[in-house]
Amino acid sequence: MSKVSSSNLVHDPPPQHQVFINFRGTELRNNFISHLEKALLNKKVNVFIDIRERMGKDKENLFQRIRESRITIAVISSKYTESKWCLNELAEVQKCVVAETMEVFPVFYKVDVGTVEELKGEFGENFKKLVEQHHSEREKWERALKFVTTKLGLRVDEKSFECDIIDHVVKDVMKAINEIPTDQGTKSPRGDIIVLPEGNIRGESESSSSWSSKASPFFGIETRLEQLKEKFDFESNEVTRVVGVVGMPGIGKTTLAKKVLEDWGYEFSHTMFLEDVREKSKYPEIHNLQMELLCGLTNIKYERKEQTETDLLLKFLKVEVSKNKVLFVLDDVSEKSQIENILGEREWLKEGSKVLITTNSKSVVKGMVNETYLVPGLSDNDALDYFERHAFSVSCEPSFMKLAREFVEYSRGNPLALKVLGSELLGKQKSYWESKLGTLAKSPISNTIQNVLRIPYDDLSLHHKNLFLDVACFFRFEDEYHVRSFLDSSVHENVSEIKDLADKFLINICGGRLEINDLMYTFAMGLESQSSSEDCTSGRRLSNHGEIITVLRNKVEATKVRGIFLDMSEVPKEMKLGSDTFKEMNDLRYLKFFDSSCPKECEADCNLNFPNGLRFTLEKIRYLHWLKFPLKIFPRSFNPKNLIDLKLPYSQLEQVWKGEKDTSKLKWLDLNHSSKLRTLSGLSLARNLQSMNLEGCTKLETVHHELKNMESLLFLNLRGCTSLESLPKIKLISLKTLILSGCSNLDEFNLISENLEELYLDGTAIKGLPSDIGDLQRLVLLKLKDCKKLLSLPDSIRNLKALEKLILSGCSSLVSFPEVKQNLKHLKTLLLDGTAIKDMHDVVHRLSINQGQVSSLSHYDLCEWRHGINGLSSVQRLCLSRNDFTSLPESIIYLYNLKWLDLKYCKQLTSLPMLPPNLHWLDADGCISLKNIEKSLSLLLAATEQLHSTFIFSNCKKLDQVAKNGIVSYVRRKIQLMSDALVHKNKGSILDVLIKICYPGWQLPVWFDHRSVGSELKQKLPRHWNEDGLTGIALCVVVSFKDYQDHNTRLLVRCTSEFKEEDAPLIQFSCILGGWTKQVSDNPGDIVEPSGHVFIGYTNLLHVMKRDRGAKCVGTEVSFKFEVTDGAKQVTNCEVLKCGFTLIYAPTTKPVHSLCTQVYSDHGEQMSGSTTSIKGTVEERYNKHGTGAPSVSFVAPTMESEITKKVQHFEATSNVEDIKSEANFAGAPSRNNVDANPESNDHDSNGESMSPGSSGEGEFLNNESPKKEETNATSSPLPSEDNTNENGANNLRERLEKPIRLICLVISIYLGAAFVLRKDNKKRSNQ
Repeated sequence: MSKVSSSNLVHDPPPQHQVFINFRGTELRNNFISHLEKALLNKKVNVFIDIRERMGKDKENLFQRIRESRITIAVISSKYTESKWCLNELAEVQKCVVAETMEVFPVFYKVDVGTVEELKGEFGENFKKLVEQHHSEREKWERALKFVTTKLGLRVDEKSFECDIIDHVVKDVMKAINEIPTDQGTKSPRGDIIVLPEGNIRGESESSSSWSSKASPFFGIETRLEQLKEKFDFESNEVTRVVGVVGMPGIGKTTLAKKVLEDWGYEFSHTMFLEDVREKSKYPEIHNLQMELLCGLTNIKYERKEQTETDLLLKFLKVEVSKNKVLFVLDDVSEKSQIENILGEREWLKEGSKVLITTNSKSVVKGMVNETYLVPGLSDNDALDYFERHAFSVSCEPSFMKLAREFVEYSRGNPLALKVLGSELLGKQKSYWESKLGTLAKSPISNTIQNVLRIPYDDLSLHHKNLFLDVACFFRFEDEYHVRSFLDSSVHENVSEIKDLADKFLINICGGRLEINDLMYTFAMGLESQSSSEDCTSGRRLSNHGEIITVLRNKVEATKVRGIFLDMSEVPKEMKLGSDTFKEMNDLRYLKFFDSSCPKECEADCNLNFPNGLRFTLEKIRYLHWLKFPLKIFPRSFNPKNLIDLKLPYSQLEQVWKGEKDTSKLKWLDLNHSSKLRTLSGLSLARNLQSMNLEGCTKLETVHHELKNMESLLFLNLRGCTSLESLPKIKLISLKTLILSGCSNLDEFNLISENLEELYLDGTAIKGLPSDIGDLQRLVLLKLKDCKKLLSLPDSIRNLKALEKLILSGCSSLVSFPEVKQNLKHLKTLLLDGTAIKDMHDVVHRLSINQGQVSSLSHYDLCEWRHGINGLSSVQRLCLSRNDFTSLPESIIYLYNLKWLDLKYCKQLTSLPMLPPNLHWLDADGCISLKNIEKSLSLLLAATEQLHSTFIFSNCKKLDQVAKNGIVSYVRRKIQLMSDALVHKNKGSILDVLIKICYPGWQLPVWFDHRSVGSELKQKLPRHWNEDGLTGIALCVVVSFKDYQDHNTRLLVRCTSEFKEEDAPLIQFSCILGGWTKQVSDNPGDIVEPSGHVFIGYTNLLHVMKRDRGAKCVGTEVSFKFEVTDGAKQVTNCEVLKCGFTLIYAPTTKPVHSLCTQVYSDHGEQMSGSTTSIKGTVEERYNKHGTGAPSVSFVAPTMESEITKKVQHFEATSNVEDIKSEANFAGAPSRNNVDANPESNDHDSNGESMSPGSSGEGEFLNNESPKKEETNATSSPLPSEDNTNENGANNLRERLEKPIRLICLVISIYLGAAFVLRKDNKKRSNQ
């Protein structure tokens, strides 16, 4: 991008209209205004009045004409306030004047200035009437009228000669026009301030400048002004407010303060901007800042006087200022004393005055102001616009946009950085931009920015300056408490030198972590480079491997080093160093050898070799991290008295050091995987140690003596210390986390702290827990996983009142669970998989309910259920997988809070009882004996607040037909309830699969009305299909695992969908219908037998309704593609046989599509006695009779209950085998009819409703092979074994006929009664 020559400078064109006249037309148009316009035109002045705008133009054009003008003549008359347009125009004029893009000349036509200012007389009455119709405009209009009275103007009264007044106005207009600059500076058409050029930046020649370097609009300032206005509370005229405006250097504090004066200064009698308070305070003999302020407020010239005269003058000025409300700014304050010296006791501030103080330090204004406003950086969009204004002669070129955004990101919204960077890049080639960006963090920052950022830095003490550079060089994104511990010299918790740096915006503390933005980091690197070159005595900070190697080899330079951070992956080859390498580094505080290229520290290489060992004292060392420390023991001369953090992973240490050393400041010790470490001797004086990590120290046998004095220890990790056999009988009063995982020889556990919150004993050899385990009243987590020798748990475990998570997975010798009663009221997670517990009845009973409670609650008293019922446990997650029990107790229903139940590989489990109502995740994968779940899911419909539901019955090969019916019945009803919840609660606006179901089977459920053979399905939909209560879509797929070999730990069934309109894709999404994931610890989980599985999913489509086009219709062509993947690639030895979908609508808005209102019902619903389908059928039939009444249920609650009881009674007495036989007998014809004509699902050929015997559920009524074509109405012969059950099917029909007729009779009676009642009501209303 070449430089732009001066001949190519871009200037604003001359304004189209130079003078705008604002007036009340009905009063002045044909007299004063017409004469004024003619006089201006005679002087060849461009004049605009509203009658010159062509009819039909938008009224916004009028405001555009105002903004394009340089001068406005505002003629205020008595009827001026009758017009909202006059006032709106005046408000727009005010904005332009404040933005310095316009001048205003007021003419008060036969009305007093005081009348206008105080809104009196007819002028005020008209204003009140207008405001009554436009309440929201009151403040804006009042401000505009008060504003215009502050400007010098002319008054026309009854005695005035109007011709003289007009001549006066024209002369002033001509004078102002001649003063308008034509070649310097421009004004934004939006009314934003655009400052004049401030000289060439960084030596740029005039030829390289353009309008962009001469125009600097304040992007985003309006938002800041609004936020600041709230702080000042300008509406409260009698409230004095002092507001501190704080922020990092260059962020725009001074600019914002000046805008406050410009925007609101006219509302105060006196205003003043007292600048450079920081610098002037350094010379008190020259500057009396309070005197300067008071003189400025009273427009008196400030002169140095004798002290006596000064005191008298101060008293006089305070009296004068106290008579009026004032607004003033104290700019760039650096100390509280400066505010105290200037404001004093503030007795001279009249109530209602406002004071703004700008500063780079939050602590300066703390306790000195009423409010503090933290100036934010520019938003990304505003920052990009501002940068573009300086970096390009025109708008940003597309090829530069990505680079431009990178520079904006670097600046973090700092206007000064944006301006300087943009000016430097103006006219440069793209290669220069790329080079500049690459070296931005390393190259010295611009002098302009450097000088501004140095202001708060220079105010720091030498100690604070060193801390700032330490953080920038070594701890840029570290934990705040950690860094503060070894950087702060203060021992008081409430005093922090790190926070002092944050107070001055040199660093940031966010979420407990330190941050230094790129701008400040570059600034710090420049300072560090400068101090190194100047041979600074404060010490060098080294992180460049080349410099570090040079220093390590040059022992003279080593004396001046403060810190070394060496990334050993940058050291090209092994380097031998002498034993005295660190001997002279007496000032070294921070030393870290690490490998950034290898996340697994065990595989990292250490290329530093010390063949003769090491000798060093390092008396000032505070932070020592050394990956693969080469010594077996620290040198005898090493002095750790200032050491705070010691981390030596994978070291060669056998012993830390000999003898006792002063380690009173040591807080963190990490010797993980120091596999040769045998003892911790020498650490008994580390009384302030807070964290000790000894994981993987496999030869460590004892920690007895060393631990007893560590009263501050919070965290102790001994994971994998396989030689450790026991813990000492000591008390560590502060210990909260103890990790003994994998200590395979630890056979005895002694309680060493009563304040433990987390205890990990997994993988140990303990046979039991101590009896006093119940004393751990703060214990939240107890992990005993894979304690193979654990035989029992003590009864005292019931006293762990704070326990939330108990993990007993893999405790293969554990045969019983203690009675816990009600004490474990906070227990949320209980994992009992892989134990030897045979009878789960006792376990669940003890968790769920008190003795005597079971008999008091009925399974069907759902309306009586209450969240806080006495006896119910708080358990939310229960894992019982890999156990040998045959059934679950019925009392599991009382685990009201249970949401997650894992029953994987319970191979002896044959049935499931009724499950808790809030359960939304059930995994029964591999329950190969499971047959009956007939009632288990019906109660789950009671709760719909949990939208997501997942139920996995994969590899449950013995599930009977009634069980499968129950699964699909649950799916249908849950989908409908969930769709209703989505509509009312507006949940699920983000696409997600809310229901996932998997079970063995070969057929699609019949209610999937769009279906296809194979893995792809395409369908045309009617227009407006997405209206009338659409909530989601149900998807279904049948997958064959006939040739599947289980080599994958993960299987996922994915659906990819696309909605089109005229071959143009409108909506695309992909979702997972289900699958299963096997853990590493799982047994090889082959599919039990070559089988098929049905996967059903429901996803909301609420977002589709928002994606309309034209007449609110979306794509009418939809396609679905299903595949089985392992998460990364397709699994080829699984075959998708069939797929289908159905649209789900809210039941109250479009019942014809609602699952609940379909006449046909799956077999499971008929058998379970659900009244949902019955009510739906009644509603639909009633509508079809043409009554036009809303779809409401006419089944009274008592009768509904009776019908339900009859069906339930029939269900209880029915023979399951007969049901299967009847299903197989009737299923094929029904399914074929459905497949051939989806529209005929509801009724048979005679138009009658399908009976239960005619099967509404094709999936469960035929166990045919998947190879038979689903759409072939003549094929699909029934298995011969099913034909033998024909007699049983006939018997079933006979047994069903009577109750069905009874139900139909009841429904008919209620329909007739409703019809008669409605007719009677109409007659009464007509009378």
